[in-house]
Amino acid sequence: MNQNVHLATKTIEAIDLAIAADQGKTYRYWLQKVLPHIGDAYRQNDDQHRSHLGASYVGEECARKVYYSWRWFTIKKFDGRILRLFNRGHMEEARMIACLLTIGVEVIQQDAEGKQFTISHAGGHVGGSGDGIGKGIPDLPADQHALLEFKTHGEKSFSQLSDNGVRESKLEHYAQMQVYMRKMGLAVGLYLAVNKNTDELYGEIITLNPEFADSYLDRGQMIVSMPQPPSRISESPGFWKCRFCDHRPVCHNLQGGVPEFNCRTCVNSIPLPSGEWQCSINGAILSKEAQIKGCPVYKAIV
Repeated sequence: MNQNVHLATKTIEAIDLAIAADQGKTYRYWLQKVLPHIGDAYRQNDDQHRSHLGASYVGEECARKVYYSWRWFTIKKFDGRILRLFNRGHMEEARMIACLLTIGVEVIQQDAEGKQFTISHAGGHVGGSGDGIGKGIPDLPADQHALLEFKTHGEKSFSQLSDNGVRESKLEHYAQMQVYMRKMGLAVGLYLAVNKNTDELYGEIITLNPEFADSYLDRGQMIVSMPQPPSRISESPGFWKCRFCDHRPVCHNLQGGVPEFNCRTCVNSIPLPSGEWQCSINGAILSKEAQIKGCPVYKAIV
């Protein structure tokens, strides 16, 4: 393990001891309280056309992949197993919040106005919502407020995380937390992850790196401002990272891959500094519904 990695050892130990002490009674009490409020696990309108470039995505290694996702180049349909897997991630959020509540951590998920903590950048084109803010985390001073980030991992990914820490094994997660902390004015964060195979927990204290955070905020601004896609991560469609990318057919011109028909993939649509989209043909401000629908003057970005 890198000596610069600050493991949240006290927090993980406190969770395990507290749950064992009463054989999970308090944990289940909190789980009952938390589960009904995890809206992402139950929402019916799972909209794949995300309006903004999510902070959870700005750290992806391939800038072209980020651009394609934000511009709606590929709207992928998932099979049942993958959809259950996504849902499990939402459900695990409730379980990890219950773990923290069990050891007396104050978990705050809404601001003073009752709204979820969100960030906005590049006029609103880049944004996201954090998992919450925690106070009273055992590995931090009692009055320290910290960003909370919850993730699930398979066996191999969890092993790499345990061996190398968040920054080295999951740069996109590290970048996400840095962006959130920078925009929310927080100096530290708690990254809490679960091994889906064994239920083992991993915790790490992440400290704000302003220069690193700003570099990814700048990256988000750059990507949303680009009229054409940035370079590929590899010119070979056989490159292993490309082979598992949803955008591979469009990016590498395979299997007749073409961008989805909508305003985001049209050369005539322009993202404005205000966070809106405008058609360069008629000057109209494009609602999300209009963007999804497209129009007869459509001309695909290539």
